[in-house]
Amino acid sequence: MTGGDLVLCGYAGEAGMLLIAERKRADIGKMFRPDVAERFHMEKTRRLSPEAYRAAGASDVYPVSEGGVLAAIYGAAKERRCGVRLRLKDVPLRRETVELCEMFRIDPYRLFSACDLLVAENGKRLEEALAAQGIPAAVIGYFTGGQDKVITDKKETEYLNRPEQDELRKVPGM
Repeated sequence: MTGGDLVLCGYAGEAGMLLIAERKRADIGKMFRPDVAERFHMEKTRRLSPEAYRAAGASDVYPVSEGGVLAAIYGAAKERRCGVRLRLKDVPLRRETVELCEMFRIDPYRLFSACDLLVAENGKRLEEALAAQGIPAAVIGYFTGGQDKVITDKKETEYLNRPEQDELRKVPGM
């Protein structure tokens, strides 16, 4: 089954970032000023039920968890037997997630997440409907015919490969 916009609801890598922040508090305190380190302790972004997402305009809901956003997109495309065009720059990330990922040299797009990948005929309309409910969401790409899973906003064509281990496992002591 092809077609449909990809909408990410929530923030990539946020759940992994919160786990790292909890377990690596001492390391983070050494790397950042106390006021900066305190930013890593926040509430998880609110999620809706699959039924509520469908009522807002989603046709399909794929939970994002181990392996992060890229694993979820790859899995959804395999299940639907189609290709993907993905714009990484449009994937919502918290600044804190990026900072921790840089500190531990891990990829936020392959980091454990607790958000949802939604498919919609009109992704922009779904994004706006969710924003009106206070839920962060962004159109990040779309499904295509064929089997190619392409990241389109790189200088050279890059293909999304089979998911690797979750980046959380690369952090010592996690």
